[in-house]
Amino acid sequence: MSRHIDRMLQPDEQVIHVAGLHWIVYVKGSFVTLTGALIGHYGTFATRAALGDKVAEMVTKPLTYLSLAVIALGTLLLLVAYIRQISTDLVITSRRVIAKYGFIATTTFELIMTKVEGANIDQTVLGRMLGFGTVLVRGTGGGISPIDHVANPFRFHTYLMKALGHAQDGDKSTAHGD
Repeated sequence: MSRHIDRMLQPDEQVIHVAGLHWIVYVKGSFVTLTGALIGHYGTFATRAALGDKVAEMVTKPLTYLSLAVIALGTLLLLVAYIRQISTDLVITSRRVIAKYGFIATTTFELIMTKVEGANIDQTVLGRMLGFGTVLVRGTGGGISPIDHVANPFRFHTYLMKALGHAQDGDKSTAHGD
């Protein structure tokens, strides 16, 4: 959990569950980086086999530059995915649901537990097989923006429902003067 969330906690508030992003956020960057490496490694060989030695000699340098550019792009995509993963928090506390994302400029959504109506979990077929999905927490006056690629979204939902039950039980006991 980030220091940002730690700073937001009230003295008597406890963290119940923290959800993070799934490793799937790295797939695009990994694929692009691997493609660049394959171009660099096999590009000249494939050109030589298909078009001959003369053409292969002419395209060796451009293929090397293309390979390096694609690898650089893939590395940038991996860095962006890493920053996104470490700067996204979806937290259930004893009092609130907090969603925070962003690295330099951050956006934080909070819903007081007693104002939470529920959560939607959307999963594609791939998300279902690999264990990730999109989480949208609904509140009485609005909701938390959807956060996609959340790891184990149904675990998050389970903890949210338990926390909602405890929050509602607490409201009933204070309403009756207990």
